[in-house]
Amino acid sequence: MIGVPTDAPGSWEDLRSAVVGNNGVFRTTMGMLREIGGYGRLGTNVRQILSRNLAGIGLGHLPMELPAYQDKEILLFQYGTPAAEIVEAVREGASDGAETALIRLNSSQDIAKVRDASLKAVELLSILNDRCRDCMRPLP
Repeated sequence: MIGVPTDAPGSWEDLRSAVVGNNGVFRTTMGMLREIGGYGRLGTNVRQILSRNLAGIGLGHLPMELPAYQDKEILLFQYGTPAAEIVEAVREGASDGAETALIRLNSSQDIAKVRDASLKAVELLSILNDRCRDCMRPLP
């Protein structure tokens, strides 16, 4: 699996290094985040804390709302990268920032590579969305 290491990161800094070392994008599970944070259950408050911890080390995540189940996969991305700009452009909707990011994307010298990456990102978002349809259902 791309993005899933043989040696799981054991700290926030290890996780950040894994993301940076994988071209600013890294796939992992909620269970790994929970373990790094030292939490038992992935309740609403814990997921919010995990999201803030990720932001604190310069990382964003997809889906936007972290899933409540440890086996659900998430995609981490490094802020300040082209991937982050695309994610923010999609989240913002019709804003100046989104327009600027998309114009920059379309005027890139390596437009074919960027378009391929964009198509893959859309495909990945679709897969994550399909996998996470039941992520937010209440615990039994």
